[in-house]
Amino acid sequence: AVQHARRFAARALRSWGVEEELDVALLVVSELVTNAIAHTQGEVRLDLTLSADRLRIAVNDGSPRSPVKPASVDWTATGGRGLLIVEATTASWGSVPLSSGKQVWAEVPLAPRERLARSA
Repeated sequence: AVQHARRFAARALRSWGVEEELDVALLVVSELVTNAIAHTQGEVRLDLTLSADRLRIAVNDGSPRSPVKPASVDWTATGGRGLLIVEATTASWGSVPLSSGKQVWAEVPLAPRERLARSA
């Protein structure tokens, strides 16, 4: 499921001309989808929203429990760094309750883009 989400995101972002931030965006997709699969049961949904200066990555899952960022992670631990990575690589992140669970979102700032059409 995580690999499928990354492929979907990569295709969408490339079609939108998001190249410079692609690696960061795919890392965030991986972490959020992995957390949703590891900590919840049921369907997981990935939504991508592109605005002029940000890419919003949102993952919905069926659990009403808010995500918890660990205070510290032992350096030998093989997991538990997902939200720390998301926090370190994005402008902001958070979660909102939904009637069917929650949505965890993160926003990746985009470099200024040259306008495709210029006025004459």
